[in-house]
Amino acid sequence: MGLAVIVVLAGLLFAYYANYALDRTTAADRARTERKAGSAADREQPAFVATRTPRDIEQDPPENFVVLLDRKLTEREQTDLAAASARGSGLDVWRFLKPLGGRLVEYASPSIFPHPGLEGGNGLTGMWSQSFNLNLNSDRSAGLTVNSMKAVKDSCRPSRAVAVVDLPPAGSEGRQGLMWDLSGGTDIRPKGPYVLDGEDQGKLFFRHNVIELGNGQSNMALLIQPRVSDLTCTWHIDASYTDTSGTHTQQIPGKGTFTTEAVPASPLQYFGEHVGLGWGCLGDVVRENCPAAEDLERLPPVWLAKQGRP
Repeated sequence: MGLAVIVVLAGLLFAYYANYALDRTTAADRARTERKAGSAADREQPAFVATRTPRDIEQDPPENFVVLLDRKLTEREQTDLAAASARGSGLDVWRFLKPLGGRLVEYASPSIFPHPGLEGGNGLTGMWSQSFNLNLNSDRSAGLTVNSMKAVKDSCRPSRAVAVVDLPPAGSEGRQGLMWDLSGGTDIRPKGPYVLDGEDQGKLFFRHNVIELGNGQSNMALLIQPRVSDLTCTWHIDASYTDTSGTHTQQIPGKGTFTTEAVPASPLQYFGEHVGLGWGCLGDVVRENCPAAEDLERLPPVWLAKQGRP
């Protein structure tokens, strides 16, 4: 019996040390295999996810904006518009027009940049914008670097809006973000992206910066301000990034596009506040609701067409 116990114990010890030796000799190979499998699984995930959210007009209104509609306002709606305007808040007007199909477009004056010549460009021509928030996030364990984002215009066309309501200026604070000038048709290459605010305002963003994602990096949240002049454009972003496997390109937003709407120079209806004189209107409108109509006809907004204007 004693001999049998000794034999069994010897066998167990031999098996233990044999397995231990095997684990030691194969540990490096198994670690390399696991790392390769982990890296392959990591690369199978999207490099990053780009999420677009509209700007919160209630909490973060642009400084100066207009509202566009694809139909004319009725006589009753014009009376209600005048009443909403009399309350003195552009947001009150926006709240009235939004359920009627109104779409907000910002003034994007070139004066936001203090110098007429931008880095790498000859100034801006885009006057209208529809800003939005863009959030970039990566779940990859390995890091990646976005080193270029190029705007690509897919199509451009004249604005289809027929009614324009010009709202009084409101206070607005600067935001970190990127700006592209998309003026002109698809044959004119977009300018930018430029730094939207701060001490580097007007500089080409990717000439001086990159965006680091993955590897536990915080997500990047940006205000995007695309600018157009006389044409509404659909467009997308081609983002170039590098990771451990090389250089790649990812389209934002996925398979879709963004749309940035221009304001028509000859709308069928125009409503706006004439500085110091009150609410005015032009075109196919009820003039009784617009005490400053004559003054507005004499001094219309600079972008409103002189010829062909209603």
